[in-house]
Amino acid sequence: MLDIIVIIFVFVIGFSVKNWVGVPFDAHNKKILNRLWLYHLLFGVIYWAYIAYGPGGDASHYYKAGKALSFTSAIDELLMNGPGNVGMYLLNAFPAKVLSFFSVSLIYTLLGYVGMVFFYGLFNSEIKYNSRIGNIKLFPFIFFLPNLHFWSAGLGKDTICFLAIALFSYSMLAPRKHIIKIILALILTYIVRPHISMFLVAAFGMAFLLDGNLSKKYKIILGLIFTGVFSFLFFQFLVFMKMESLNAEAINSFSETSTGNLTEGAGSGVDISAYPYPLKVLTFLYRPFFFDINSILAVVASFENLLLLILSIKFIRLNPFKLFKRGNYIFKGMFLFFLMGALTFSLILGNLGIMLREKNMFTPALLFICLWGLSYSYQQKQAAKKPS
Repeated sequence: MLDIIVIIFVFVIGFSVKNWVGVPFDAHNKKILNRLWLYHLLFGVIYWAYIAYGPGGDASHYYKAGKALSFTSAIDELLMNGPGNVGMYLLNAFPAKVLSFFSVSLIYTLLGYVGMVFFYGLFNSEIKYNSRIGNIKLFPFIFFLPNLHFWSAGLGKDTICFLAIALFSYSMLAPRKHIIKIILALILTYIVRPHISMFLVAAFGMAFLLDGNLSKKYKIILGLIFTGVFSFLFFQFLVFMKMESLNAEAINSFSETSTGNLTEGAGSGVDISAYPYPLKVLTFLYRPFFFDINSILAVVASFENLLLLILSIKFIRLNPFKLFKRGNYIFKGMFLFFLMGALTFSLILGNLGIMLREKNMFTPALLFICLWGLSYSYQQKQAAKKPS
């Protein structure tokens, strides 16, 4: 009975999220977000079926572990062993005991959609001109990319991180107003993937310091805050990665160990551990491609990666260095966050299947900087045409 109530509740609440998150939307965008919820919900059911009736995965493990552990035991585990999988046990410690795997999965689907709404609000606010490829307007088309939904609609770390990154990024539009949201986002990423918290703080901290529109006093205050938070997260990152220091030898050893473990544990996909580093980065960002197709998921991902490749080429032609210099701190922060993720995860991930899933945390940032760059370039050309 409780499962039925939760399923109905999630379905109904999904249509109301856009009105409750504090993001302003007009009637047209609200209509699109309603369709986006139904679309996202479909992928939530697909992901649940994939885990329940397919090869299984981490989602079922997190559910069973959360069901077996008490809330206090999960907290003790988190304090003793640090964040990561234990963070997922903690998040599921209560719902897994009273709800079915399907109901808990739908709750995660809703959380992923909340992240989608925040990203939608960020794009809608910051990108002034809607660029096209052919006759297709890129916004909101990019929000219907299947993999963007598939990996953010299921029970797992990917959904939590997607929500937290979206929440943090949108909150950066007005940090003092959204300080609670920023703290919540950092807590969520910290307990499941502390390095993502570190990336967010480092990226937007540097973006604030590099922004020319902020006063020197404000930069000093923010610089001290970000430095303090980053120092704490950096120490936790070393503990999480079981590294005593961050030197070349430690990084190389960790990279080789992580790549080997992830490749061995993946069970499927293309082993790219022997690729040179630049090729690893390109593989992380734009594969699987059409020559990698071995499933329906790979076909869909290939078309998506073709779009990402086209947008990236368009962005590079606009001179990213000039855009970075002229961009606001939101653009700078998203740009740095994307670079940190792409360069780091390319180093430690050794399997194409895992890369496809992990990339979803950084795909919105890549889409944002590309669309922002195209919009800015168009605005500059229009301004140049106006008579002085």
